[in-house]
Amino acid sequence: MESPKIVKVTNKGMITIPSKIRKKHDIQDGDKIAVIEDENGIRLIKIEDLDDLCKKSYTLKELNKMIEESKKEDLEIEY
Repeated sequence: MESPKIVKVTNKGMITIPSKIRKKHDIQDGDKIAVIEDENGIRLIKIEDLDDLCKKSYTLKELNKMIEESKKEDLEIEY
């Protein structure tokens, strides 16, 4: 896991997501990000357009792999 990236909050409550992270997660101008508060703090999650999600087709094996990878990432973040 990479070291945390420190960002500054503006007086309007805005932050800049570092370019390396934007590129890694394919975050483009106009994309929507969900801000979720949980017991670990605050999370930012990219929200894909419903149209784009409908165009994608995943096998059950691919979906299970994505779920497992997400769980591993969450565990790494917790420790």
